[in-house]
Amino acid sequence: MCSDWVIEAEQLGKCYRRYRHPIERLREALWPRGKTAAQEFWSLRDVTFRLGRGQAMGIIGLNGAGKSTLLQLIAGTLTPSTGRVRTQGRIAALLELGSGFNPEFTGRENIFLNAATLGLSEREISERLDAIIDFSGIGHHIDQPVKTYSSGMYVRLAFSIATSVEPDILIVDEALSVGDGAFARKSFDRIMEIRQRGATVLFCSHALFHVEVFCDTAMWLHEGRVREQGEVTRVLAHYQEFLDQAAAPPVVAPHAAHDPTQAGNPIQAPESLQGQARLVAVRVALDGQVGDELYGRSGASTLRVEIDFESDPALPAPTAAVVLSSESGRILATQFSLGSGRPLTRDRQGRATAVFECDHLPFNKGRYRVGAYILCERGIHVYQWIDPVAHINLHRDTLDLGFFVWSGRWGP
Repeated sequence: MCSDWVIEAEQLGKCYRRYRHPIERLREALWPRGKTAAQEFWSLRDVTFRLGRGQAMGIIGLNGAGKSTLLQLIAGTLTPSTGRVRTQGRIAALLELGSGFNPEFTGRENIFLNAATLGLSEREISERLDAIIDFSGIGHHIDQPVKTYSSGMYVRLAFSIATSVEPDILIVDEALSVGDGAFARKSFDRIMEIRQRGATVLFCSHALFHVEVFCDTAMWLHEGRVREQGEVTRVLAHYQEFLDQAAAPPVVAPHAAHDPTQAGNPIQAPESLQGQARLVAVRVALDGQVGDELYGRSGASTLRVEIDFESDPALPAPTAAVVLSSESGRILATQFSLGSGRPLTRDRQGRATAVFECDHLPFNKGRYRVGAYILCERGIHVYQWIDPVAHINLHRDTLDLGFFVWSGRWGP
């Protein structure tokens, strides 16, 4: 294997044999030379790529496209049916966290068991033991059987172990951060630190925003095959066009506000603010009228969004964002307070209201979604969002098509 490449996959494929009845599987096992009754199902086929040290590749595609299968092949938890995969260095795979735990063992015993399977020696585990326990936040429960843990404690301990190995390759499936509240922020920061230390990253997610900010390249899988591969912005643009054509419903984000309340009403959220921020209320107005179904004129109306939030005062001030999307969920425009040059000012309890205004809305006639987000100070980690919080309906007496109003002049 060339030393420049940390991951090499060549013509990688995974085939499963499906039987209509269990007896057919037994008959084939007893008489392997007999006529087979199995049907072949290729979960993945002919996947080839290379990743160097410090590179990050996003894996995108619809459910059932083969994304998780590919990650498991790279992690070594599945054996390929065709082709081969070669890796260099230690792998940390955030796939099914805690799947290797023994429920009868204590948390401390499972640390030694799980970390050993990840390639750490007993001495290395002992040296990192206190840091693993401290990061997980399990506390005195560490010496209790993990079968007594809540699901949150279970995942926090598994994540702490998996990311303590200082991996050369990091594999993340679906979520960039795990757990709730303060631990979600801690886990996100831990993954970013691993990325910044030069680990090679494979990142699978339906959240295209995270793929774009986190990855250098992207691979689009469709029905088990590579549909497109290359520079992340180009691949994501083509994938978004595909979603629009298929009229696929937008995927709900992991940290969304679950109560789709009417604009201005309070949003339900956990009580503790430690290590996090949350939306309190969102008000959307079009030409001064507040509501969740608003009407105005293209190129003339004024949009105003007020986002009430509160955050841990010990953390840097968060970033607020407003997102305008089409009915199908395609993001048409975003506005982040981070780029405004006016940082959000909070009171001593961490409360504030972020206000965004846009005059003469440059969008064509149609119905649009308005979403409100609260993110970390870097504008990457999403604490909470609600999208849509309101819809705006714009009218225009012209034949113009498309999403935007295109200014210009005609002449001889």
